[in-house]
Amino acid sequence: VIKSSGKNEDLVELNVSAQARKYDPALPKTYLARAIRYQRKGFRPQTLITSMVDVEAHPAAEVIALYHERWELELGYDEIKTEMLDRQETIRSRTVKGIEQEVWGILLAYNLVRVEMERTADDLGVEPTRISFVAALRIVCDTWAWCAIASPGALPTRLKTMREFFTRLVLPPRRTSRRYPRAVKIKMSNYARKRPAHASS
Repeated sequence: VIKSSGKNEDLVELNVSAQARKYDPALPKTYLARAIRYQRKGFRPQTLITSMVDVEAHPAAEVIALYHERWELELGYDEIKTEMLDRQETIRSRTVKGIEQEVWGILLAYNLVRVEMERTADDLGVEPTRISFVAALRIVCDTWAWCAIASPGALPTRLKTMREFFTRLVLPPRRTSRRYPRAVKIKMSNYARKRPAHASS
């Protein structure tokens, strides 16, 4: 600990790992970071380490909230891999340009679905995370297939119908009291092993 930056937070000095310095000898032996200690209801105390050391530009409460919100990104990756690509993540292209085009196509399709979800959420006054991505994706795919054989004049009406369907996709608020400690089923890491609730000793 170098100095206290406020209640439950300190400016700390951490060692750069030997492995990292071997990969890049230009790295310093130590670096400064900010350690924020906090506890969410129903969870054990935690310490969040961040490179955002300016306490005025980055208040602790905002950093904590954004840290937990960033896990929405993990859900997004899962939606792309599981729902959009059906667990077939292999890039088929054999050229650099082809790979770039394929990746951009995947990201573009994902974000177009998300744009429609966000518009619906704004109209209904709820968070975009309250709209079901899986159901939204299926509706968009069905609409796309229908539009392929429809006349151009029918497209605006079909898109309007699609957006009306979206309003039925609102999920209930997430249960903030749910708690799932991070663990693994097979002991291959430093996390605790997940065992059945009534396992015999």
